Amino acid sequence: MKKTLLLTTLALGVVALSGCGGQGKTKIGILQPVEHSALSAARLGFQDALAKKGFDANKVEFIYHNAGQSSSDLASLAKDLVGRCDMTFGIGTGAAQALKSAAIDKGKTNPILFSAVTDPVDAGLVTSLRNGSGFITGTSDMNPVADQVSLIKDCNPDVDKVGIMYTQTETNSKVQADLAKAELEKEGIAAVVKTCSGPADISATALALAAEDGIDAIYVPTDNNIAANPSSVKSAVQGKGILVVAGEESIMAACGSITLSVDYSKLGNMTGDMAASILAGEKKAGEIPVGSMGKDECEYVCSTANAIAAGVTIPDEILAKCRDISK
Repeated sequence: MKKTLLLTTLALGVVALSGCGGQGKTKIGILQPVEHSALSAARLGFQDALAKKGFDANKVEFIYHNAGQSSSDLASLAKDLVGRCDMTFGIGTGAAQALKSAAIDKGKTNPILFSAVTDPVDAGLVTSLRNGSGFITGTSDMNPVADQVSLIKDCNPDVDKVGIMYTQTETNSKVQADLAKAELEKEGIAAVVKTCSGPADISATALALAAEDGIDAIYVPTDNNIAANPSSVKSAVQGKGILVVAGEESIMAACGSITLSVDYSKLGNMTGDMAASILAGEKKAGEIPVGSMGKDECEYVCSTANAIAAGVTIPDEILAKCRDISK
């Protein structure tokens, strides 16, 4: 699926990018791999932050590409955006990597911003979270994985086996899965890891994990593939007494019972503020450290409806600190 949409909603007070010179509109390309609420929230948050900085439609033209889930589409659309935009914004690891590769291929050093990238160092986007060089910066959506895993034991003190499910091609998901596995094993809880290869085997993977003997809970990290079809996970655990803890709110709302969630709109806001600083000539991208959300900025969210469907009970003391999206 390919969609190209011109968005002309934002602004620029002082245009500082080379090639713009204050004449005409500055073009900002946005590359998003798939439509789902978390990534779209980051995109809208990015735009809102720029709007609040006073950047108007007379100065900025947004060119938005949605690539579906095809890596070849990401690559070709990234080349298009890098070739004709003054700045680009990649949402998710794959999109950001595609923009960087396209820029290197074309010998371009126009600023690249990213958001919803779990580990930008491991992804090869920056050399350090402190940054300090290059033409790329942005925000990480690294979850408070240890605290999310702790929710499993909080909800079920007798837990002794937890499944972990993610897409094997999504490096951001593997990073979280590895952290979750380490946290579980630290607590003496067995971890069973199963991966899917793409949309076609999400259901089979979820069913296989739910059928594992003695599974008390399943942890699903942020994962673009699973986010596109989370109902398979919900169906797999229905009535089986298996708690699902998800990596963020939108996945949890579709298939899980509880999470401590990053706010993707706020991540987009942070990235938009970075973009505004660059466009205004206040800083270069390489001078801006990678941003992220602290645990105290995240929110406990639950779905009692999903919990009931799965046959699990969330203790009252845990419910008391959650926003219940069922209500």
